[in-house]
Amino acid sequence: MKRMILLPLLAGAVGAAEPTVSLLPFAGYLGYGSQSAKESGLFAGLYGYIGKESQSLELQYAYTDISYRDGVDDLIQSDLTALYSKKIGERTRLKAGIHYIDSDDTFTDGGTTLILGADHRTEGGYDTGIGLYYTRYGNFNPSLAVWQVTPSVTKSLAQNWSLEAAYTFITFRSEKITETVLGMGSMMGSMGRRTHTIVTYDEYTDTYHSGELSLTYSEGAMHSTASLWLGKQAFAVRDGGFSVFNLAEIHKGGISLQTRYAYSERSTLSAALFYERFTDTQTGDDSGVTGVWVSYGYRF
Repeated sequence: MKRMILLPLLAGAVGAAEPTVSLLPFAGYLGYGSQSAKESGLFAGLYGYIGKESQSLELQYAYTDISYRDGVDDLIQSDLTALYSKKIGERTRLKAGIHYIDSDDTFTDGGTTLILGADHRTEGGYDTGIGLYYTRYGNFNPSLAVWQVTPSVTKSLAQNWSLEAAYTFITFRSEKITETVLGMGSMMGSMGRRTHTIVTYDEYTDTYHSGELSLTYSEGAMHSTASLWLGKQAFAVRDGGFSVFNLAEIHKGGISLQTRYAYSERSTLSAALFYERFTDTQTGDDSGVTGVWVSYGYRF
């Protein structure tokens, strides 16, 4: 739920030749700014890929533990993702999948994201893609439905460089958040497992727009990507459905740097550093989060 752009490096770990089986364990650390109710976080998980001819299945389990400054219990969350892909013709790949959240967060526990996507390479050498996501959080009253569309285009540049541009549009009925928070009132603390609340619900709006640019340089066994995104996101889905940002935050831009090194035909090491600004809707203050993660990929 708190990782940053894992998917491009995961895809790189399995390679373009569709290996039969690949596994990629990963782990990372999160440090929050002093204005956030959160203090720090740890996450770890395992990604797996199974491919045969024109079809593939990707599976991921992620575990997250976030500690808070006010002494409440840590937030513990597990995320499960499954994504099926099928190649259609020589230039197109279709995708469908699901992401499920098991969380100590009362509002978003049991949240489910349905994933649809497509990638296509044009005759002009552009790689285009689109992701469509529908997320339902049934513990809001009434339930909260979040719709998202993310188109992207990638173009190879001179001398091992490539540039990707992506746009994200998110929409939901923000009044459902207001109705839920006001309706719960003093009963909020008795609603089962919970470690945080939404307090500044008036920060939410019905639509969010953001854009991202990613510049990648590849030289031999080394691949590095620098990314910048601007705009606003709430309850966003990233990494093609593998990361769902379900907590009480409105994100307002970020930067990241990722590097992958293939030190053999079967093994890769990857690392990333990122920073994002966000409004913590538990405190109403703007804050930031800095994160780092590492991963090891092996193709059997």
